[in-house]
Amino acid sequence: MLQPLSIQATLVSVAAEFKEQPSLLRSFRGSARWSELGEADDPILVGAGDSYAASLCVSFLAGPRVAALDPYSLFESIAWAKARRVYIISVSGETKSNVELARRLKGVAKDTVAITCNPKSRLAAVADGVVELPFKPLGKSPGIASFTLSLAAALKVGGLDSDCDFDALLSRAAAESKRIRVSGGRGVTHLVGNNEAFGASIYGVAKIYEFLGARAQASLLEEFSHTTLFSLSASDCVNVIESPDGDNGERLFERLEGGGFASSIIRPEGGRVERLYLLVFAMQMASIKAARREGLESPYFLGAKKKLKISDEMIY
Repeated sequence: MLQPLSIQATLVSVAAEFKEQPSLLRSFRGSARWSELGEADDPILVGAGDSYAASLCVSFLAGPRVAALDPYSLFESIAWAKARRVYIISVSGETKSNVELARRLKGVAKDTVAITCNPKSRLAAVADGVVELPFKPLGKSPGIASFTLSLAAALKVGGLDSDCDFDALLSRAAAESKRIRVSGGRGVTHLVGNNEAFGASIYGVAKIYEFLGARAQASLLEEFSHTTLFSLSASDCVNVIESPDGDNGERLFERLEGGGFASSIIRPEGGRVERLYLLVFAMQMASIKAARREGLESPYFLGAKKKLKISDEMIY
């Protein structure tokens, strides 16, 4: 299992990793590893945590032929994988549910491919094929570069082009991140959007949990108005992510503001994959900035020993 970084160095290391992402993504796309990722017919993308969020983003972008599931769900519905290629995304390659799923898929799936940073992991040993992500996490830390690399790999599996100007997107993320309002104290940070923006919101919420140990929630636009809206309090912040051709997000934002609720609207511009990466970079930056504002030297979860112990016992 990966060992934690020192508390003093963690936020500094995470910030450096954030800036390194364009170079890592370009290197990955030009590597032999990239060529090992072929577009598959009706693939299933599997992952837990950040990897599930990446899978969900690609499923929304690619359409119904690409399914996104978490490992427990597919394990309990194993027949869905019959004669299909299953890509299991796991940075560590040691997540117990992923390893057990790969074993269970033998003789059911067409084959299994592990997408991981650890080619010597238990998952890599069980899977039929391995695609190594060109990044070695130094220890336990919030997924930053590992997420965007996993997302690039999943996009290629889904037949989507991620040939973006990542340097330009990272630069644009500075302004975009300022539109993301992170609640302080006991308030809830809401990220509300449709399709791939919803998948990205699940990732963004995870960063708020990890960096701040704060309350956060991801919602689809329509579902927010039916359910989550009624839980809002004065200390909450609602970040509405508008679709390029939509207006429902704008309508929600205007009504929230009119009702006196703290809210913001985010409208990423560009192609669908560009908008997705811009949104992800902005969420990463917003979480890092919020942790610094709170005076933290390391992400919250690294110091939450009791919770971390339970998490590790469940995951590994």
